[in-house]
Amino acid sequence: MALSHLKENPLSRKKVSNNQVRGIARKRMGILVRLSEKEALGGNMARAKRYMTLARRISARNKVPMPPGALYCRRCSTPLVPGSNCRVRLRDHRVVTHCLECGSVRRAPYLMEIKERRTCRQGR
Repeated sequence: MALSHLKENPLSRKKVSNNQVRGIARKRMGILVRLSEKEALGGNMARAKRYMTLARRISARNKVPMPPGALYCRRCSTPLVPGSNCRVRLRDHRVVTHCLECGSVRRAPYLMEIKERRTCRQGR
């Protein structure tokens, strides 16, 4: 009886764990976000938007969150550069970021700064 069907196929792919895949995804997303920010500062918005779109697709496909500190529009995937293509305002204990490309608004609370101020005032 021949055991040829048990031999390993040379074209079969090596199994990679989910943690390794996610680690590779994080590295690639970090590289793409840095390149996107560099291109946005250089003025090449089309390429910057493409890099950010690729990073978001990798993030969605591998269920990995976007790198912290990556400032981008969630609606049009444009990397946001304050003063260039976005407007940043402080309103009602929130940081309000307006994308000037598509008009979307992003609101984020800044509670930690308010809590620090309160503790500093109490320590006097």
